[in-house]
Amino acid sequence: MGIKGKSLLEARKAEVANTELPDAEVISVPVVKGTPGNLSNKVSFLAQVLSDKSIQLSTKLAGYVEKVNVEESQVVKKGELLVRIDAIELRSNIDALHATLNTQKSDLLLAKSIHNRNTKLYRVGGIAKEKLEMSALTLKSKQSLIENTQQKIAQLKHQLTYLSIRAPFDGVIDRLFLHQGDLAATGKPILSMSDGAKKLVFSYAPTQAKVIKKGLSVYDSHEKIGEIKSLYTTSKNGLLSAEIALSKTIDLPVGTSMSINVLTDEAGGCVLPANTLVHKKEGIFVMAYVEGKFVPLKVNVLMQEKQQILLSECPKDVVAYGSEVKLSELPLYDKVQIVGEKHE
Repeated sequence: MGIKGKSLLEARKAEVANTELPDAEVISVPVVKGTPGNLSNKVSFLAQVLSDKSIQLSTKLAGYVEKVNVEESQVVKKGELLVRIDAIELRSNIDALHATLNTQKSDLLLAKSIHNRNTKLYRVGGIAKEKLEMSALTLKSKQSLIENTQQKIAQLKHQLTYLSIRAPFDGVIDRLFLHQGDLAATGKPILSMSDGAKKLVFSYAPTQAKVIKKGLSVYDSHEKIGEIKSLYTTSKNGLLSAEIALSKTIDLPVGTSMSINVLTDEAGGCVLPANTLVHKKEGIFVMAYVEGKFVPLKVNVLMQEKQQILLSECPKDVVAYGSEVKLSELPLYDKVQIVGEKHE
């Protein structure tokens, strides 16, 4: 019995010795290698296309529109006559003042003649001094009346310029509000015009005021189109506004809207997919594949977009990517073999 038991024990030992050890647990884990590069942070907004310089022209004196010399969309030059307001009443007043002036000049000649005669008579004792002084006052009064009338004529002639609406700069006629025969009231727009150049204006929340700054580059869906020129100091509907100076021609008409992207930040470092991060109380980690298993590696995230992140430096080893829940479980596996797709 002893010999038989010994042989059974030796056989069992040999069987155990010849049994293959279990393989390391195999799971499919996609990994990626960090690459040096740049990452930019862009914020999207809806901007409105506006004229860079636009004004509404009106008359300072009420009157009927006598003639409109331009059409909408017409290109005009600075100083060009755009609209003429009826000036019949004003010219009639000027003519009346000219008639008054002629009468006053005749009165002045008579007053001079009388004063000259009185001066001669006074020298020979022919009249009293009081009569000479009276003629001098009359002469001075006539001269004052002429000066006042001349000033009134000059003022009315200046007002004539108000009835000729001229282009204040080179530009384009955007819209005509009044036409021939319409009554142009004081301050009521007759037409609007712009300089032909365009700008963009967009609104943003006060919470974004720290990142929206003058000089930031602005892009459409393809390329850079300009920079933020100014930040408006007033708000509308609780929103702030910024103006963009364009460096590219915008074919959209004034009044339309377009999507823009404002470059708020740009930096260099290590680029990885955004789904490589694991957030813990201790900080932010990636799961690095080191010596056959995954270990958490703390990283410094400089910038993050929807699809990519930027680290201060690249991990030496490849890192896993996927859902954060699955990534956080990887350190629980011992001796993991990578069979998933590997991106270099």
